[in-house]
Amino acid sequence: MTDHYRRLAVFVDNPRPDSFLWVVLESTDDPAVWLDLETGDETYSSWIEAHEAGNDALLAYVEDETMGPLTAGAPGYGSEADE
Repeated sequence: MTDHYRRLAVFVDNPRPDSFLWVVLESTDDPAVWLDLETGDETYSSWIEAHEAGNDALLAYVEDETMGPLTAGAPGYGSEADE
């Protein structure tokens, strides 16, 4: 079965006490290797605030929230733009 979904994730880092930042990651063809797609410019005072901001950033990689983060060329990718 072909996987049509991008493997995206949000990671929250804690570089110093009371300072949290988010990172959006994407898995490569090797599922053990993840690449940083984007890192937040702002730090947050709590993990949950950073996580929520990171999820907002991750959603920017999703064209249609009902379909999820599809890869280019997957069935349903760009369907709204094609209409």
